[in-house]
Amino acid sequence: MIRGKFKIVLIKASLLVIVIYTIKTNINYIRKTYCIQKQNLYTQTVLISQSRTERLVHEVDCRRIFEGDELEISYALDELKNGDYNCSSNDDVRNNAQNCERFLKMFNFNRLTISKEEIDFPIAFSLLVHKDAVQMEMLLRAIYRPHNVYCIHIDRKSNSSLYDAITAVKKCLPNVFIASNLEDVVYASYSRLQADINCMHDLLNYTDIKWKYLINLPAQEYPLKTNLEIVKILKLFNGTNSIESVYDSASNYRVNETYKVNPKTLKMESTKQRKPPPPHNMTVGKGSAYGAFSRRFVEFALNDERAQDLLKWTEDTYSPDETFWATLAINKHLGTPGIQYNGKVKRYFQIES
Repeated sequence: MIRGKFKIVLIKASLLVIVIYTIKTNINYIRKTYCIQKQNLYTQTVLISQSRTERLVHEVDCRRIFEGDELEISYALDELKNGDYNCSSNDDVRNNAQNCERFLKMFNFNRLTISKEEIDFPIAFSLLVHKDAVQMEMLLRAIYRPHNVYCIHIDRKSNSSLYDAITAVKKCLPNVFIASNLEDVVYASYSRLQADINCMHDLLNYTDIKWKYLINLPAQEYPLKTNLEIVKILKLFNGTNSIESVYDSASNYRVNETYKVNPKTLKMESTKQRKPPPPHNMTVGKGSAYGAFSRRFVEFALNDERAQDLLKWTEDTYSPDETFWATLAINKHLGTPGIQYNGKVKRYFQIES
């Protein structure tokens, strides 16, 4: 009886060893076949059924990461740290885009499933780039649709390899272009806001596509929604904007004094000189540099005389990209398009129209 039980336990243990060995073998096979360590991941993209990109790392549970599982996030970080995943360079992006047919096929730019709802609701994107053409291309690939339009502003002080890479990419995509005027962008200075303004002017003048909304993004972001989901959300907005606007006296230091760029440190510094109040009896708002702007709002921001007076006034303030849009939204007497006001304006308030 005991010998029979021992025999059963021994068989189960043997099966367990076989299962563990099989799992380990499969993991090693996946690593060897798909991880493509110590190789150029950008150029070695594997296509499945010629329609979607193969995952290069299988051991990480993306769903648990999205849900904020700290153990899984820690494990994924260890995988990245311990693995030797070589990112490609700006030159690799440029070289791949030299052959447009190969480039479009490699990264599925010409294999998009697009609904009529999306086609009927074109979106303009303003992308601010200062480094890493690889990441820029990944962002562009995620948001790209042939009926949308994309303006890319490249920081003028970026190295030439970045400019060359983006130039090569935009030659393969007719609705992607580089801003006609490039700024030497300094963090928190007016040049950051001017970069967006430059793209907005170009996008309004882009007559091939009558876009309905404009979304501005830094190239270091990545979308959590598909283009169709974004379209459905913007349609619900029905002409209103997504603009953060808060009034808080703690941020008044940004506009109560004048600021200028220190040419040695390339940082904004206060001159300690008192700044006059904003024009047209405006209250200065504080918000995000980024938003979703209706076409009517963009036209107002770039053409309305009061908006232009405000834009001029912000030139020597700290981080005007976080006050210009917010101030246009917060002042009801301006009649800014796409802004809805509910109730009375209080000292601390936020508008997300």
